[in-house]
Amino acid sequence: MSGIGIDPTSVRTSAEGAEFRLGTVMDNNDQGDGGTLSYIYVNAGEAITGLGYLCVIDSANIAEMTDATSTAPGAGAGMRVGAAQAAIASGGYGWLQIYGKGSLRTLASAALGTALYCTATPGAVDDAATSGLEHMAGISLGTATGGSQATNADAYFNYPYVGATA
Repeated sequence: MSGIGIDPTSVRTSAEGAEFRLGTVMDNNDQGDGGTLSYIYVNAGEAITGLGYLCVIDSANIAEMTDATSTAPGAGAGMRVGAAQAAIASGGYGWLQIYGKGSLRTLASAALGTALYCTATPGAVDDAATSGLEHMAGISLGTATGGSQATNADAYFNYPYVGATA
C-alpha cells in the first residue's frame, strides 16, 4: 500500500488507540532522493526509546526492543525486526522502518559492511558476534559508527529478521 502523506514519526498512546490496523505496511515513495522506504505499524509491548532503536515484531505485530532475551534462540529466530521512527510509550502505537535507508542504533565502532548482531543493550546492534546472540539479517551500515554508542543515519534495511545464533 502506498503511504504518501503518512508521518512515520507519528505515535499514539494506548488511550488514543491505533490509527491503522496492526501490521499495515506502507511504502513511502516520495522522498525526493528516488528511494522507497517501507514501514510497518505496530503496538509497543514495552516503551521504545526512540529513533533507530531496533525492535523485534511478533506474529500479533507487538514490538519490543531487541536484546539478548527478546531475540534468544527459540524466542525470536525468524521474527521480523524494524527500527523505530520515534519514541513509543508502552502500549502505544507507531511505525517501524523495514525497508530503505534509515537510522539504526549501534554500539561503539560498529563497522561498515559487516554482519550486525543484537546486543544486551536494548534496541542496539553491534558487529561483534558475541556467543549466543542473534544475527540481524537484512540490515547493513553504509558508514561506520564512531567511537561511542550512537544512532547511525546511514543504515540500510531490506525486510530484516532475526537470523542465526552467533
